[in-house]
Order: sequence, then C-alpha cells, then structure tokens
Amino acid sequence: MAMKNKRAEVLQSVLIQIALVGLVMVLFIFATADKINARGVKQQVLEKEIALLIDSASPVMEFAIDKKSINGVISDIKLDAGRVKVIVDGLGSVKGYPFFTRYDVGVRSEGNKFVIRVE
Repeated sequence: MAMKNKRAEVLQSVLIQIALVGLVMVLFIFATADKINARGVKQQVLEKEIALLIDSASPVMEFAIDKKSINGVISDIKLDAGRVKVIVDGLGSVKGYPFFTRYDVGVRSEGNKFVIRVE
C-alpha cells in the first residue's frame, strides 16, 4: 500500500509540473503574439524593405511604394543621414533603418504613392 501511495504522489507531482509549464508557455505565446502584430514591428519591417531596395538599386532607378500597404497607411517617407524613416498610421520612426549607397537618393510623393529615385 505504501508503494502505491508513493507512486501516486510522484504522478501527482509530475502532472502539476506539466500543467505549470503549459501555463507558462501559453502566457509566453500570448505575450509575444501581441508584440509581433504591433504597428512598431510592421513599421520596422517596412523601413528595412525600403533600405534593402535602396541598397540594391543602380543609378537612374525608380521604385514606387503605395501609401496604403499591408502594414498600414504610410504618411511620409524620410531619408535622413543614411537612414530610412517611415511614418505609418501617424506613428513616427525613432531610429529608422540604415541604408548604404554611393548614389544620391530622393523621395517624392505622387498621388497615392511615394517614388524613390536613385541617381
């Protein structure tokens, strides 16, 4: 009888630990899901995509970016000191994303898109 009680106690302890680990995992998943879908993350992804386009562009190349994107409505794109800064849904950029090019780069707004030109 004593052996069965000991096994029951061990099994009960293991089940409680598994339940607690599961609870912690669920809380972690919910906490990170909110961060992944946050506007700030989407804005950073957009800045990085634009910076990579500028990095790979050759002279006299233009590319257009719609003001309505999957990441939100883009209010403005700024190129400041080698950094791309994007304002999405009124949320301004803090640091921006760096780009590296030896060419002159300019941004202009045309209707419902921004045109970035590399010269």
